[in-house]
Amino acid sequence: MWLSSVQVLVAAFIIGFVAAAPIGPVNMVAIRRGIVGRWTHTLACGIGSAVGDLLLFALVLLGSKHLFPDPGQPLPRHVEISLSLVGALVLLPLGSYFLYKAFKNPLQAYARARRSLRGAPPKHLIADVITGGVLTVINPASLIYWITVTTTWLPRAQATELGATAAWWGLTFAGAGLMTWFAILTFFVRFVPNHLGPGFFRVVNVLSGLLLIGFGIASVAMFVHSAFY
Repeated sequence: MWLSSVQVLVAAFIIGFVAAAPIGPVNMVAIRRGIVGRWTHTLACGIGSAVGDLLLFALVLLGSKHLFPDPGQPLPRHVEISLSLVGALVLLPLGSYFLYKAFKNPLQAYARARRSLRGAPPKHLIADVITGGVLTVINPASLIYWITVTTTWLPRAQATELGATAAWWGLTFAGAGLMTWFAILTFFVRFVPNHLGPGFFRVVNVLSGLLLIGFGIASVAMFVHSAFY
């Protein structure tokens, strides 16, 4: 057994954190509305986005459970090889892309965020929740991300002591990772908004890129182990 239950739960937390952290439409809106209005708007956008991501995660988990119907049983070798290869081919380039964005032009993301600091935020926080959720669900990259990480994470989680409950634990810990990011973002908007500059975006993209590359390297290691040992 490659992984323990603690390791797969930590991985689920990181999966959620990385899903939320890269600077994209949701984070831009959350920052703008939090600075123009109050920090509660940032948190509301984050809650909506987290719900959207968890909905996508749950849908992919539901589909994946039909592909891996035997919790606690090791995967067939050809399935292990295929999943590890797909994980490596998707996660390594994606992580490298975030690193490229971090060092190529972090000012671009910052400039877009500053240009959008116009207009009053909605009067009711529920509008921000809906906005965060919709922007997340309609983003094709979100679905691709969840398909990739879920099909590599779920079978390994089911092979631990978690067994058939792995999906529920995954949703819980991924949700914790998602909300940890938005709690951090809300803290910056509330207490140190002046620090939301190019350096902030650079650090976030570097961290996201390194975590994704780490997952990709783990997939490569699993591929090598499954294919040659």
